[in-house]
Amino acid sequence: MLRSLRNAFLSGLLVTLPLGITLFVLLFLVDHLGSPLSRLLFGQYAMARHIPAALSFAMDLLSTVIIVAALTGVGYISRYVVGRFFIRGTERIIDRLPFIRMLYGTSKQIIGTFSDGRRAIFQKAVLVEFPRNGLYAIGFLTGGCPDGLQGPGRESLVSVFVPTTPNPTSGFLLYVPAEVLIPLAMSIGDAMKAIISGGTFSPSSNGAQGGVEDGVPDVAGAGQ
Repeated sequence: MLRSLRNAFLSGLLVTLPLGITLFVLLFLVDHLGSPLSRLLFGQYAMARHIPAALSFAMDLLSTVIIVAALTGVGYISRYVVGRFFIRGTERIIDRLPFIRMLYGTSKQIIGTFSDGRRAIFQKAVLVEFPRNGLYAIGFLTGGCPDGLQGPGRESLVSVFVPTTPNPTSGFLLYVPAEVLIPLAMSIGDAMKAIISGGTFSPSSNGAQGGVEDGVPDVAGAGQ
């Protein structure tokens, strides 16, 4: 009976967890984006303590919708010449501000690296021995290493990004010989899901093609 109750609880948790995460994100946006804008738009009325809680939440929700609509509008405008001209003009002004220029440039580079609009940064999902021999981690081939950087035997190296679990936005940058990598027969998306899920996600078809001794000519080409 206890086992049945435990399984029922876990099943209910798995069913409701996505909904709970969605509600948490929405409430976070309303609280941290909509609420400040609501105070700006509705003034002292939004900060009054005597107004009903439902009305206060409705104003915050409306402000959040306005922010989302504004961001969507900026996205559409940025596709046209007028929008691009405005964005370039704004960036030229930011470039004249020392500290803000550094902050803006760094943020833009990070966002651009993981943006779907840019070229694919991750070229292939691979297995690499990490953090020591005999242990393997999923990594993503990102390309060759910088000029002048070679292995101890002057062999060419490739760069591999090994994300952390369950937060893949941080990780380790490795420079390894291409022949020690084991390419995976799974997409980059499936490999990322496996990392985020802590290994509980299993795509319908996965596994390694070849091995260290077989060589990986398709991966090795990225180091040239």
